[in-house]
Amino acid sequence: MIIELLDGTRYDIEDYSLKRLYHYIPSATIEHNSVTVDARSDVILNSKVNNRTISVDFVYISRDIFDFYLIREEVNALFLREEAYYITFKNEPHKRWLVKVANGYNLQPNQKLETFTIDFITINAYAESIATTQTLKEWDVDAWSWNGAIDWEEDLQYSFNTNEFTLNNLGNATIDPRVNQLRITVKGNFQNIFQIINRTTNEVYDFSGNLTSSDELVLDGIRSLKNGVSVFSTTNKKLITLKPGLNRFSVLGGTLDNIDFDFRFIYK
Repeated sequence: MIIELLDGTRYDIEDYSLKRLYHYIPSATIEHNSVTVDARSDVILNSKVNNRTISVDFVYISRDIFDFYLIREEVNALFLREEAYYITFKNEPHKRWLVKVANGYNLQPNQKLETFTIDFITINAYAESIATTQTLKEWDVDAWSWNGAIDWEEDLQYSFNTNEFTLNNLGNATIDPRVNQLRITVKGNFQNIFQIINRTTNEVYDFSGNLTSSDELVLDGIRSLKNGVSVFSTTNKKLITLKPGLNRFSVLGGTLDNIDFDFRFIYK
């Protein structure tokens, strides 16, 4: 099991006399908001996916009882952090979970070995890919060999220079820029308006302004930036999401030089 801090620092628990025995990842729970209607079933107004708790069984291996106390200190330093961090299981090396320790845990003293369990609460309900779409072609067998959704023979493309194109979201959850990483970078010549349409979701984003080949329009999460300056007020204040699978796009208003999509795949 790998621990990765938000600054990119990584720790392998095997370097700390620890081994992961088992881990349990339950499905996320869904909370429904409903109202009661006379003479019929309740009407569900909306639903929300809640965070889940991942339980991991560990074993520590010590040389003697004094070594146990050192291991206990190292375990606390590894896992007990106020800030969130990522955990990755080596049998699923292509994805990671953003977590915090859910509650306390107890290491029983033993001069040889002993098991213990830590519960992690996920910050996001879903896992995300290690790599982004901009590093996907940098093939890493450790990162992608277990991801059955990716066929290396497939022409996976996330940078386009035509006004009509199709993008493949290889995760099994929707990419929503309100909660997920999604950065769209646009260059081209557009007079008065730039419009991008996801015809799969029927979502339309408008920027009312001029773009030349020397300009760069960036849709970064919920922000819209032209050459680094916010232009949110001159947009239709809509967002583009990416459904799992193929997403068919059209770009209107001018000539597209290039458009890049940078995001991580999301896994339920």
